[in-house]
Amino acid sequence: MAILVLALCLTSTTTAIAEENIEKHWLKRTVLVEERTAIWCPSCAEIDPELSLVAESHGARTAIVGLHVDDAFTNNASMARIAYQMQTDDTEYGTPTFFVDGIKTAEGYDAWSDVQKRILSQENLRGSPEEIAMSLVDDEIVVEEPDYGQLTIMVVQHEKEVPEGVDNEGEDTRDRVLIGMKVINANGNVSIYGDMELPESWSVILIHEPVEGGEPYGVVEISNKEVEEDQDSHLLIILGICVFLGALLVFIPKQDPRIPEEE
Repeated sequence: MAILVLALCLTSTTTAIAEENIEKHWLKRTVLVEERTAIWCPSCAEIDPELSLVAESHGARTAIVGLHVDDAFTNNASMARIAYQMQTDDTEYGTPTFFVDGIKTAEGYDAWSDVQKRILSQENLRGSPEEIAMSLVDDEIVVEEPDYGQLTIMVVQHEKEVPEGVDNEGEDTRDRVLIGMKVINANGNVSIYGDMELPESWSVILIHEPVEGGEPYGVVEISNKEVEEDQDSHLLIILGICVFLGALLVFIPKQDPRIPEEE
């Protein structure tokens, strides 16, 4: 019986994962964390591995993206995003510098505690976002234009290899690198920066935000990397449930039909 239940559970889980590729992913109260970073920056190299752990521990509560400045990963998408931030804060900042929900929050390696505090504050203050969703259809990102503000779609690459021969203070790869960005405003105007093609390991972040800069109304992130992690955890939970059900079937005593019930 336990084996049969396990087989049924695995079948239903596989089907759900397959269907997730075509479902709508609605905006959430996810907090957006943007880091201005660089390959040559020693402090950035120290904090990048920790950011990966933070992203995993926070799950859907945060979406973290690296905007590379003046290095081999710098592209039109990063520069366009920094230009968007400068509409509300045109101060020049070093690396690493963190913007949480559009507001400059902390600068330098030792200021991560300030970032954590603002993440918690934003989680408590942000209201429910508009009912806006994106879908993936044959690796194409599909969204409708918003009624107000703009929709910003970020394509983020995981484990992006650092080119040989460049000034590199850290590991051979960097995580959560912004490689492409698409902006759609309420008038239907579309601007594309960088490369919107999904790499081997990716995240896609949808942001509903003001055109003039500032705090976003809602954010959601989807990732093929997260699907793999969720699948493993789901299978472990299902296996535990099935073992428990099997144990119940073995140890629950059966009522002896030869002893009649007393009236």
